[in-house]
Amino acid sequence: MKVWLWRALGLLFVGCAYIGAIVPGVPMTTFVILAAWAFAKSSPKLNHWLHTHPTFSPYLIRWEEKSIYPTKVKWIMLATMIGSYTFLLFTLWHKPATLIGIGGFMLFWLVWAWRYPGSEEEWKERKINGKKIGWFK
Repeated sequence: MKVWLWRALGLLFVGCAYIGAIVPGVPMTTFVILAAWAFAKSSPKLNHWLHTHPTFSPYLIRWEEKSIYPTKVKWIMLATMIGSYTFLLFTLWHKPATLIGIGGFMLFWLVWAWRYPGSEEEWKERKINGKKIGWFK
């Protein structure tokens, strides 16, 4: 039963990644990474499919090999969050606790994403200079 749960979760994440590939502002890379994580626990066949997918595999392989989270994706994430939060400020102005919670959640994901190198060049520079790649050395 556990395998089916992981597989279903992986398929859900793949569906979200497809939406992210089409709809601006919806993250694709994060969902691809999550799908690979779920498939690694449940289905070698689906994991292989994801790793050889023409759209998803470049992001996934860069993430797995060097923890590269593309800079373009980070900027899109930032712009989308600013737009969304601005909209929320006008619609939820009377619920400050909700705004603080959502803002904290968004800030967490922004900090998480920006800790990782955004390109091969940045990864090489960090490696040469002995800097952290992501959260760990």
